[in-house]
Amino acid sequence: MGRMRIKKKEAVIPFRETLAFRMILLGVSVLVFIVALFFFSGAFRSNIPLAIGAAVVTIGAAFAIFYNLDHMKEARIPKQTMNRMKKR
Repeated sequence: MGRMRIKKKEAVIPFRETLAFRMILLGVSVLVFIVALFFFSGAFRSNIPLAIGAAVVTIGAAFAIFYNLDHMKEARIPKQTMNRMKKR
């Protein structure tokens, strides 16, 4: 029986820095954009203050989509996942 090897643990990446977290934020931003756009289109003819509020939320959600897409390149991917992706 040989000498036992001690496996080196992989560095733990905080969840807020991972690609999965960035994708969740992007998905939520797209969902908010779609719902706000729906409310904006429905309230545009009948309720102007609601339409203005929905327009502000729609613009904010559109900004969030582009912001999250821009920060997607900064997301970190675990080394084990990268190795699995290279094998395929």
